Amino acid sequence: MAILVTGGLGHVGSWTAYKLAKQGNKVILFDSSVDTLEDLNLDFLNEVKENLVLENGNVLDFHAITRIMEKYHGKIEGIIHSAALIGVPDFIERPFQNVSLNTVGTLNMLEVTRIFRIKKFIYISSGAVYGDTKGILHEGLSYKAADLYGASKISGELFTQQYGDTFDMDVRIARVYFIYGPGKMPSKMYPLYKGLFGPLEGVFNYVAETGADTEIDFTHIWDVAQGVAKIYQKESMNHRIFNISCGIKVSLRKIVDMVKEIVKEDTGVLLGPGIGLKRGAPLDINRIRDEVGYEPMFSDIREGLENYYNWIVLQKLKRDNEFKR
Repeated sequence: MAILVTGGLGHVGSWTAYKLAKQGNKVILFDSSVDTLEDLNLDFLNEVKENLVLENGNVLDFHAITRIMEKYHGKIEGIIHSAALIGVPDFIERPFQNVSLNTVGTLNMLEVTRIFRIKKFIYISSGAVYGDTKGILHEGLSYKAADLYGASKISGELFTQQYGDTFDMDVRIARVYFIYGPGKMPSKMYPLYKGLFGPLEGVFNYVAETGADTEIDFTHIWDVAQGVAKIYQKESMNHRIFNISCGIKVSLRKIVDMVKEIVKEDTGVLLGPGIGLKRGAPLDINRIRDEVGYEPMFSDIREGLENYYNWIVLQKLKRDNEFKR
C-alpha cells in the first residue's frame, strides 16, 4: 500500500514524503513541478528514491487526479494533501487563481478520497486560521481570517471536517506555521523570508519600514515533517485538529541579530519598529505532544538557523563543484 502526497515536491510535501519513505512506506508524489525536479534542491529525496513514485499533475485538474487514482486503485491507503499556495504577496494580485487552488483543489482531493474509499485524509492547514488572535493559540479557538489566505485555509478545514462527518471518513488536520529550513533556498521564498534568511545564502540589505517587533512561531521543516508523519501514522485519534510548530515565539529583530551572528558579518538588514504581520503567536503544541508524542527538534531557533545555514553552504559547494566540471 502507498501514501499519496499532493504538492509532493513542495517544502512540506517533500520532507513529509522523505520521512515516510525513510520508514519503508511507498509514497506517490503528485505535483505539477515534476518536470523541474532537478532545479528544486531536493537532493535528499535520492536517499529514499526506491520508495518514491513521481506523478505529474495539478490538484485543480480533476481528470488528472482520477486518472492517478484509477492507476493505483486499491494501492493507496491514505492521502496527505499539502498542495497549496502560501500567503505570498501575489496571493492578492491573483486572488481567484490562488483561492481556487487552496479551496477547489482541496475539494477535488476530498471527493476522490470519498469516491475511491481511501482510508485516511490529512489536510495540511495553517496557523493563519487564527488570524491576529492574541495570546497562546490552541486548537479550540474560533476561526479568525485576517486575509484571503487565512480564509482559504479555514474553508479547507471546514470542507475537510464536513466530508469526514457526512461520509464517515477518517480526516485529520495539521496546522503548520512559518516554516523554514533545508529544501528551499531563501532567495526562492517570498520577500519577508528572503529578507530575514537571505543573508544565510549571501542575499543582504533587506529593508522594511516596520516589523521588528513582530513575534512569530517559526517552525523547522524537519519538525513539520515529523509532526505530519505522526498524525498520519496514529491508528486512532481523540481529536482531528493539531498544531505543529516549535511552540515558542521570537521577534523578527532577534532573528536578524541571530543571522548576523551566524554569518559573522553585517547583513545590512534593517527593520523599522512596530508590527508588520497580522498573525498571532505562539501555537500551543500540547495536544500533538499528548496524542502522538511529538516533540520539536528545534525549539531553539538559533539551532534551527545554524542547521539551515549548514545546508545552504553545502548546496552552494555542490553547485560550485558542478560548475567547475
